[in-house]
Amino acid sequence: MSERKSGFDIMELIKKVLFTDFVKGLVITFGYSVSSTITLKYPDEEKWIPYRRFRGLHTLNRTASGLELCVACELCSKACPTQCITVIPMEDNTGRGISDRVAKVWKVDLVRCLFCGYCEDACPTRAVRLGRDYELACFDRDCAVKHRDELLNPQSVPEELNGGVIAKARLVRTPHGIEVAADLRETRKRPV
Repeated sequence: MSERKSGFDIMELIKKVLFTDFVKGLVITFGYSVSSTITLKYPDEEKWIPYRRFRGLHTLNRTASGLELCVACELCSKACPTQCITVIPMEDNTGRGISDRVAKVWKVDLVRCLFCGYCEDACPTRAVRLGRDYELACFDRDCAVKHRDELLNPQSVPEELNGGVIAKARLVRTPHGIEVAADLRETRKRPV
């Protein structure tokens, strides 16, 4: 068995009298208070643009000619673990479908969504993508359900932009409320 040293330690006494641990803590605190700030001036002046791998608001994509890529195969809704995606294919009068199959209803409930990316992995045509829009707050549940027409609109951040940067921004009043508009031509790296 090891016995505890029960003698008088002069160094411990000096540390306690001179408050060395307290002074070390103050030095660290003072060092942070004089260093440069990393706080963003969001949303008034700056906005963070996420990386490509970020999973934000869903998008439904189109071809270069403007046709919808979604063929209403419903694989995205089947792959979703929370069943937050609803897809109803458009059919003609015979009930057998149409030659250019599209979705009559495509909606996602963002309150239930995990943003896991299973829907975009299951999509055979790359119609469903998780974009980089992360400002999804709203005041009622109705605005948290996004429909096909809203999701077909182009994203504010193009897919070819790498991201991980801070862009100049300003507040803009729209019919849907106040939004943050980022100028993607003026970007800078985030300070570390």
